This record gives sequence, structure tokens and C-alpha cells, in this order.
Amino acid sequence: MMHAMSEADRIWERAVTAGGGAAPGKGDRHLSAALELHSLAMSVGVPAAVQKLSDTQLDDAESGLRWLGLPVAAAVVAKVRRKVADGALDDPERAERLQRRSKRNYAEAVEDDSALLSAFRSRLRTDPDAFAKI
Repeated sequence: MMHAMSEADRIWERAVTAGGGAAPGKGDRHLSAALELHSLAMSVGVPAAVQKLSDTQLDDAESGLRWLGLPVAAAVVAKVRRKVADGALDDPERAERLQRRSKRNYAEAVEDDSALLSAFRSRLRTDPDAFAKI
């Protein structure tokens, strides 16, 4: 027997599959941006995510992570952005060190998808009006 998806599940799904929806609330935008970065960070690493996303997307992701109560994760992204801008990926040794450190530091800030889900659920409880209605 299948259970109906909860409101939180539907908001999460909308953020993952539809960028927050056609008329996203502030929370939808923050969640969607954080999830976009998180997905890349977990699959290809933070430095590659920084290279792939635009400055606007990265600004939005950092803001989203902070809004969700994950400021350490946002700080990791900001630091990697600065290092990439300073040429860290031009030198294979520096690039490898950056990859290792950022992977460790990001994983300490956001252990896995469930940590991000928990941060979202907490924010949904405290600020439900930040999300567009389902």
C-alpha cells in the first residue's frame, strides 16, 4: 500500500524536480539552490560544482545553505570559490588538496542528504509561509 506524500515531501520534490515550482516562495528558492549545489558537490565534488555553476547560482546556493541553518557548508563553498578564483585548479597538487579538503569539510557540514532534509524540515516548521502552497 502506498502512502500519500507529506507536504514536506512534495515541497522537497518540487525543489528537486521543478526548481521550486512556477511561483516559488523564498524558502523554495533557497532550498532549490542549496539542493542544486549539494547534488553536484556530492557527485563531483565542491570544486567541480563551483566550476559548473554560475556566480549567481553559487550566490543563491550559499544564501540557501545559510537560510537552512547550514552556515558552515556555505562557508566551505565560499572558500572553495575564492581558491578556484585564485587559480587553485591550475596546479594539479593544489587542485588535489582542494578536492580532499573541501570534500572533508563539506561532509562535516552536511553529512548526507538526510542532514539537508532535516535542516529543510526544521525550517519548514518554523517558517512555513516561506514556501509556496502545494
